[in-house]
Amino acid sequence: MNKTVLIANDLRREFRSKGEKKSINAVDGVNLRIDPGETLCLLGPNGAGKTTSIKMISTLLMPTGGEITIDGINAVKSPQEARSRLGLVLGGERGFYLRATARDNLLFFADILDVPRRERARRVDYALDAVALTHVSRSPVEEFSRGMRQRLHIARALLNEPKLLLLDEPTVGLDPEAARDVRQLVRELTSTGTAVLLTTHYLFEAEQLADSIALIMNGKIEITGDVAAIAKHSGITTITTLSLSELLDRELKVLQAINGLGQIRSETRGNRTYLYLPWEGFPYVERVSTVLEELRGSVPEDFHTRPATLEESYLTLVDEVVNI
Repeated sequence: MNKTVLIANDLRREFRSKGEKKSINAVDGVNLRIDPGETLCLLGPNGAGKTTSIKMISTLLMPTGGEITIDGINAVKSPQEARSRLGLVLGGERGFYLRATARDNLLFFADILDVPRRERARRVDYALDAVALTHVSRSPVEEFSRGMRQRLHIARALLNEPKLLLLDEPTVGLDPEAARDVRQLVRELTSTGTAVLLTTHYLFEAEQLADSIALIMNGKIEITGDVAAIAKHSGITTITTLSLSELLDRELKVLQAINGLGQIRSETRGNRTYLYLPWEGFPYVERVSTVLEELRGSVPEDFHTRPATLEESYLTLVDEVVNI
């Protein structure tokens, strides 16, 4: 049986600004677990502790407390050995010798990573093929688009054939086609058994890629589970959507008073107002239809009820924490 690739127990990190007596808990008791071939997405607002957690797991930052085990290796006591079992992608425009070719860059980093000399050419060829850059392997990196450079970052992270791949916002700033290619690459890697820890602000991306999601806020994990578990925890099970011409305040108040509805959101585009009615439990859709017929004489053609998306559940949970 394959062993769990990542185990983080009671992970903590305190920071103390210069001149400050009181420390800040950036990460406070985080527990994470990832098995081979699984993608865990760490979600949370800015400053929640995502990147700090990634840096501790990657051994770039020493935890204040807790334990990290990567492929059976204690990453706190043996960081160099643990590092040989993981790949880290922080992305961005920098990190390569721009005048050197993609292949020469990867050969250099393979040397830095202590990849055995007899294995370097094979590993570089594999990494270039995995990210679909073989055809430009002899081109200088300065000629690469941002999407190509991001794929080269991932190629570099694959050189040591990692058991665990850490992806910190891997598609930020990419055009839709390049982002799609990165997501497809993540799927292919997990299909071969690579475990992935992903952070992203694109919730549709998390919904597409994640086998499980850990929601972190104020340095603590609020909930871990799949999209359905996040929706259940938020209390928002389903969403009714519709659009109306010029919604009146009194009409919104009547709709908001319907039993079982959470806070209604509205968005005006052009000459129509689009409504999002979140249900906290059983959706009393027929009651909404009746109210609309009373107010407008008919139900809009785009009236529709569907399961809540990850984004809708996530925003509900974040709003709850912020408003506590």
